[in-house]
Amino acid sequence: MNYKIQVLSTRLRWAIVVISLIAVTSLPIIYFFYDINGFNSSNPVFQELWGLGDQFRPMLIFGQLPTFVLSGLFIYWLWRLFGQYAKGDYFGKESDRCYLWLVWLYGVSIPLGMLESLWLSYLSYVHNNEFTLFFALDIGRLFTLFVLVSVLYILRAAKQIDQENKEFV
Repeated sequence: MNYKIQVLSTRLRWAIVVISLIAVTSLPIIYFFYDINGFNSSNPVFQELWGLGDQFRPMLIFGQLPTFVLSGLFIYWLWRLFGQYAKGDYFGKESDRCYLWLVWLYGVSIPLGMLESLWLSYLSYVHNNEFTLFFALDIGRLFTLFVLVSVLYILRAAKQIDQENKEFV
């Protein structure tokens, strides 16, 4: 069973790389060749400003840089976590460190999304001289963060129990 999990982890690790490369290369391709916005398609203020043409596009892309950096870090730590799993290290210190980074990055992504909304509101104000605040707090993302922190706590407790059992034997 351990071997199957290691093989699955290796496959998932490479799937992350392939999917990430497809996503990273498709965004500029659809933008430059088809003039389709794939950067922040769910925010109506972003879409409105994007539709104005080249006037705001550099500032909109600049506003997305923190999200791209965060996504890159998330992919890196996920890659490392599955690398540890592929080695059979499920409860080790390095696996715990990778998972902790993933939880922190996910937690940082929530307020970062709010800051991006404020940035878009400012750009909308510059264009319209009218302040339109599109500020969304996704309860589902908060619940997911709670679940991730809970899993981290359970993994640490399981690791401690495993160490106590090894000491007892």
